[in-house]
Amino acid sequence: MMKAWFRRAVTLLGIAVSLALATGARAADEATPDKGLTEAKDAFEAAQTAFVRGEYDTAAARFLEAYEKKPYPAFLFNVAVSYEKAKLLEKAKQYFERYLQVDPNASDAAQVKLRLDVIAQLLAPPPPPPVVAPAPPAAGAPAPGAPAPGAPAPGATPGTPPVAGAPTPPPGSPSLPATPLAPLPPPPVLPDIDTKGLIVIDSKPQGATIYLNDKRSGPFGKTPWHGSLESKPVRLILESKGHKPEERAISPRSDKLIDVYIALSEEHYLGWIEIISNVPGADVFIDRKDIGAIGRTPFTGQLKPGKHTIFLEKFGWQATQQEIEVPPGTATQHTLTMQQSQAGWIAITGRTTQGGRLVVDDKFSCATPCRTEVAPGKHKVLVENKGMEDYQTDVELGRGIETTIEVQMSPRPPRTRAISTTIVALVFIGAGAYVGHLSQNTKDALNNDIANHQLVDNNDPRFLRGKVEAIGADVLYGLGAIVAATALYSLFEHGPDSTGVAEHKSISFAPVFGPDGAGLAFAGRF
Repeated sequence: MMKAWFRRAVTLLGIAVSLALATGARAADEATPDKGLTEAKDAFEAAQTAFVRGEYDTAAARFLEAYEKKPYPAFLFNVAVSYEKAKLLEKAKQYFERYLQVDPNASDAAQVKLRLDVIAQLLAPPPPPPVVAPAPPAAGAPAPGAPAPGAPAPGATPGTPPVAGAPTPPPGSPSLPATPLAPLPPPPVLPDIDTKGLIVIDSKPQGATIYLNDKRSGPFGKTPWHGSLESKPVRLILESKGHKPEERAISPRSDKLIDVYIALSEEHYLGWIEIISNVPGADVFIDRKDIGAIGRTPFTGQLKPGKHTIFLEKFGWQATQQEIEVPPGTATQHTLTMQQSQAGWIAITGRTTQGGRLVVDDKFSCATPCRTEVAPGKHKVLVENKGMEDYQTDVELGRGIETTIEVQMSPRPPRTRAISTTIVALVFIGAGAYVGHLSQNTKDALNNDIANHQLVDNNDPRFLRGKVEAIGADVLYGLGAIVAATALYSLFEHGPDSTGVAEHKSISFAPVFGPDGAGLAFAGRF
């Protein structure tokens, strides 16, 4: 029995050792860096150092060494740039052509071809200068450069007769006057150019989908991927079916080789979904629309298990939604069908509409500039903006018709003038009331004296003062009324009418088939 137990223990120990060795070997294999990539990176950095120092021959050799370690087309491009900087245009031409052969679909292929044309012109021999034949001499006139009749021969002392038998140059053979040549065109100039940086992205497992910054713009590529990116910070998002998504922030530069390797861990809790539609490029919303679209169809991603609501939206199509059930650790595919919209659209554009409101049929639609969907038929359109004159028009819409109105809103006159003139009118009316009160007091005083049988004759100055006060009160009242009317006019005064130019587009649809699925494409009649 002890022997059986011992044999069992030895067997278990052997299995454990074998598993440990296998795990260690696999971990060591995963941790082993790509030797070729490491050597290529070292050569790339040495090449960039030489390039910055102006040692362009050395830089070209180092870039070529990097290409031999890892055949990335960007290395050939940098070899060509280095030779161009070294004024070795023949070699630069050779490696630019080789770059296009290795990567004919490069994003800068058109620019490189134009550069090759300029280099070819610079390498071609200059054209011979144009020869301009001298004009023949007029009849009876001496040949150009020949001595006039009776004039001493060239080189003879003035006054000395010509030597008999001296050779006389034939007509046209003496030195002719120099004919100015047409200036040669300036040689072509090569625009400045710089080397390319390189981004190498790999993952475990390979074939992961790469997104840049977010998923709204759709997939960027799949691992393994290599290429150049614009020199600005970017966020990489990697996703693979059955694995947790990972993100990594990088800062590409034209003088750096950035190696990104991401090992995705398996995901046994989240569910993997794929959303496809008959309309490629439709915006995908999950559960909420206020946070914006998270991608476009066809869409792939992971969700927490449970029920979710998928929304699809795209201009020209009726929005649709669908409830889905996401099981944990399982991949599911969901197809949503969208129908062509039966409505029309009103779009308001124009710089002066910024921050305004679009009101259709007395109902707020959207903040301008914007587009809104409306039912076919006749609609009353109102565009409002603070400090601007309103724009109003009637629009007749048909099915599938988009009416774009470019609105130029006119500033509304300020109300400060109306306020100031109203204050002046109140001052005049108040002064008129006060002077009228003085006139009434004078009149009451005279009537009291007469009622008390005091002697009052026509020369009493109060008669004149009362008349002047009464007339002054009437004048002030009149001026107040005029100014008040002016204030009222200013209050309701309008500036020039806001204007708009309408453009009608008929949106039609045609079936489209592509690698991302089938759908309908827009075709406009303007």
